[in-house]
Amino acid sequence: MFKSLFYISVLLTCFALKVNAAASPVNINSFKTIMKIGDHVEKEKKMVSYIKGCFQDTPEANLPGVKTTLNKLLIQFHVENRTAFEYFIESMYQRTLTHMDDAEAAMVKAIEFAGKNDDHYLMYSFLSHLAFIQTDEGNAIEAVTSYGLSKKEALKLKDPHLQLQIDINMSDVYYKNNFYNQSLFYLDEAEVLAKKYAANDQHASKLIYYNKAENFFRMNKPDSLKKYHDKLNAIKGNIYKLYTYQKRTAYYLYLLQYDFKNAIKLIKAMQRDTLYKYNDQDQQNLADAYFNGGQPDSAITIINELLNQPLEINHPEIKYHLYKVLGQIAEGRKDHKLAGYNFKLSLEQAEDVINRLTQVGNISSQIKIDEIEGSYMQKDESYKRERIWLIFAVVVALLIIVIITMFYRSAKQKRHYEKLLFTTQKKELAFINSHEVRRHLSNILGIIDIIKNSDNNEKEYKQFEDHLFCSVESMDKAIKSISAKLDEQLPGADNSNLSHIPKSAVSA
Repeated sequence: MFKSLFYISVLLTCFALKVNAAASPVNINSFKTIMKIGDHVEKEKKMVSYIKGCFQDTPEANLPGVKTTLNKLLIQFHVENRTAFEYFIESMYQRTLTHMDDAEAAMVKAIEFAGKNDDHYLMYSFLSHLAFIQTDEGNAIEAVTSYGLSKKEALKLKDPHLQLQIDINMSDVYYKNNFYNQSLFYLDEAEVLAKKYAANDQHASKLIYYNKAENFFRMNKPDSLKKYHDKLNAIKGNIYKLYTYQKRTAYYLYLLQYDFKNAIKLIKAMQRDTLYKYNDQDQQNLADAYFNGGQPDSAITIINELLNQPLEINHPEIKYHLYKVLGQIAEGRKDHKLAGYNFKLSLEQAEDVINRLTQVGNISSQIKIDEIEGSYMQKDESYKRERIWLIFAVVVALLIIVIITMFYRSAKQKRHYEKLLFTTQKKELAFINSHEVRRHLSNILGIIDIIKNSDNNEKEYKQFEDHLFCSVESMDKAIKSISAKLDEQLPGADNSNLSHIPKSAVSA
């Protein structure tokens, strides 16, 4: 009996483990694919995104198993910077459980180990995630500082896509602290980078359009909100949170148009929609819709629920607004004592917010100085490179000019000496021609003329034969001399036919 129960329990346990493994969001094949990526930075980008994805929308009961599986994979595949990734996994785990202090502590450790290995991408990514946690906690000062450090790492990597992401994240901090114009400034910078470097990146466009819509909602600008709501609706595809952003900006429009009835109806419908990522922000907006729509009791119920949440996810900026609404409701009901109490609590939160905002403003100024300094250093480095190339080009040009000048002068001198040699040889040839060739030719012609005009040609020829042959030989020597001079002037030329007159030809 007990043996049967034991086997049944074992089978049930195995079945449960199999089902749990099948439902696990940790896809080992995807992990293996990432490990095959050759580019170091690209591999780390995929790894960070993969770890985040494993924790997103995972039931709380499965979170420990996800953490354990990921840590085992890091060991099994000998992942570089394993310790840094282990702390990152721990931080994501604690953040999913909304244990923000533990999440922040783990992320600081991850940054520390990434810094020891001088890994700029992990430093950028982990600092950004630390800023996310600090933003959720309402620590705007720390968040802005972390983003500033993260942006420095992005500039070192010279990756405009990372700078684009930092601009979007920076805008979120300023938005949550009511610096709407500053938030829009960073979003405008991000939009410029997106158009230049990420024109087809719908995820980046989604974030920019939604964050701009959020700002225009807080600034009470329905026309601008409508513009970016339409841009969000124009994006197609199954992009994470796109559906949520489209629906949220839709009820934002109802709120700005004072159509609180339809706003409440849409928000409540979103509570039941499994595709919609409903959160405390929607609850706060629902409370505002109830209050402005004349349903104060419903607003009070929601506000009390929000105020009872842990401090780490309920920072002063949120509490300031909630206590203010409670004060306005009490004031409307002529309960001045309760109104005064709530306004006092709101004022206390407002003082904390103002102190934080002042420090955020100071840090923002420092970040601007750092950005200007970073931009100057980049431009200075670029100018130095350009100057080096310019100097190199000038040196090369000068060398080419010197070489051309040397060749030109050499050619000119050679031509000059050749001309002198030619002139000398020409004079020499003219002298030989006039004093040697022509003299012997005149002797030959004279002898021939005498023989020709003689009454006895044969007798006269025999008498002058020796003189004629001597003149011919002398003329032959003169012609050979001219031929030799021509050979010196024109190497390789065959001038022998000009210089040799055979004796037999003369005798004939």
